[in-house]
Amino acid sequence: MNPFTVLAVGAARWSSYGSLLGSDATRTLGRQLAALRAGEGDPDTAADRAARTLLDALPPEIAAALREEGDRTRFSGSPPAVHHQGYSVRDLCLVVVDGNPMIGPFLGPVRERLLSEPAAPWHPGLDPLLIVLSGDDGRRQVPLFQFEVGTMPWRVVLDVNAVLGADSDPWGVADWWLAESTWWRRAPASLLGQGRDAELRGAAAELDRED
Repeated sequence: MNPFTVLAVGAARWSSYGSLLGSDATRTLGRQLAALRAGEGDPDTAADRAARTLLDALPPEIAAALREEGDRTRFSGSPPAVHHQGYSVRDLCLVVVDGNPMIGPFLGPVRERLLSEPAAPWHPGLDPLLIVLSGDDGRRQVPLFQFEVGTMPWRVVLDVNAVLGADSDPWGVADWWLAESTWWRRAPASLLGQGRDAELRGAAAELDRED
């Protein structure tokens, strides 16, 4: 069995698999994936351990089908870059360890684009209304567009983040700020400091009403 394939398939199907695992199994899997990502010990052994935890926690018929998929690509020291439908072990680490939903062939590129923006490490004491994103290594970072100067955030950023729910959907709100908007044909973040705060608040309120 190729454990990297099993874990990649697990990432691709986590939306259904996740609800089938008990809390204890999920925590165990999370610890094993964190160790695998951190390079603790032999990666093949770490991947095998995590794959078996996943298989043991799933209902027998589902586990048997997943094991069969893993058996199609026999384990031969394959690297963790093995993919299944655009998902990899890294994606499973992100969603299980970090609770990061931005995985796979569609959301992954959005995650990478947002993480490529200038950012600073998160630290305690920052305003809780700020957008905080989790990097591919699990470290939390704060996009710098949110700050007027130093560690002082723009007031309008905090207001908009609160309206759009950045605490529960930081990736969606970060994308709202940083992607080109149909309202202005430019990214809303580019309007900061331009006397356009009322427009930004109005656009956020309108979007909130639509939801």
